[in-house]
Amino acid sequence: MILPHIISDPKLIVRKEVLIKELARQRIETYKLWPSIHLPHSPRRTGISRAHKQIVEWAADEGLEEVAIFEDDIWFPSPDGWEYFVSKKPKFYDLYLSGITRGELVNGKVKRYTGQFGYFIHEKYYDTFLRTDEKLDIDGAQSGRGDFHVCYPFAAFCYPGWSNNQNGVVDYSHLLIGREIHGFGLMNDKADAKRFSDAAKTLM
Repeated sequence: MILPHIISDPKLIVRKEVLIKELARQRIETYKLWPSIHLPHSPRRTGISRAHKQIVEWAADEGLEEVAIFEDDIWFPSPDGWEYFVSKKPKFYDLYLSGITRGELVNGKVKRYTGQFGYFIHEKYYDTFLRTDEKLDIDGAQSGRGDFHVCYPFAAFCYPGWSNNQNGVVDYSHLLIGREIHGFGLMNDKADAKRFSDAAKTLM
């Protein structure tokens, strides 16, 4: 059984309620919540980086071959999205991403991407990941450093809402135009992006 490890801000009560509902919809009964990290005298990206790293460091200490990490705004549009994501996991990878906001996909891989709301990380990439410069965004900072696979059609995306990194409400649905999402289909235009965004908002 795969245990997702989820970064969650305990101050965002409604967001946690949405997360718990989404986990139940995906039939994920066992998981572990890790607190988000806020550093008052550092850029927000530094706290986000450390929040991801705390889980990877724990996985390394435990001798785990891989670990699944979610951010608490993850959304699987299909009811079987989590199962689908796991079933498509390649045998060999450094990072396996459930979806991305930006990045050029070539044969199911990316060299540079943004969006790290759901992913597996393999033990052979732990040390590289833990050496990531915390002055940079944790996702963009991985550029060119490893073997990055993306589940396609995307298994998951981040639903519209508060972003600690942007310190405001964001909606990245328009970035899906031209992409295909499991359980939703191909996003052809702005109308599809709005339909996707509206569907995501039903979680709240």
